[in-house]
Amino acid sequence: MASSEQEHLHRAIDAVSPAVDLSLVGYVVVAEWQEPDGQKLLTRLVGEGTSGWAARGYLHEGLFGLWPADEGHHNPGHPGSWMQLDPDTTEAQGS
Repeated sequence: MASSEQEHLHRAIDAVSPAVDLSLVGYVVVAEWQEPDGQKLLTRLVGEGTSGWAARGYLHEGLFGLWPADEGHHNPGHPGSWMQLDPDTTEAQGS
């Protein structure tokens, strides 16, 4: 059974579907947080039913995959500028 956090994120991600008639079947979200004293930490939330190997695969492809190598299946309907990684700095670039 999904946690309330998983259900909330599933609804939020599903609301921005990149194309009509798609079903969200898995996700992994990494977030950075900062405590009042300035210390930072990372958290990870994996969708209900998303296996550990699939979550690792999503993260690996997200970091090291060439986007959009196949425009029909890599970020269709979403602007390519949503996530562009500069290979020299590995910093996310938004537009």
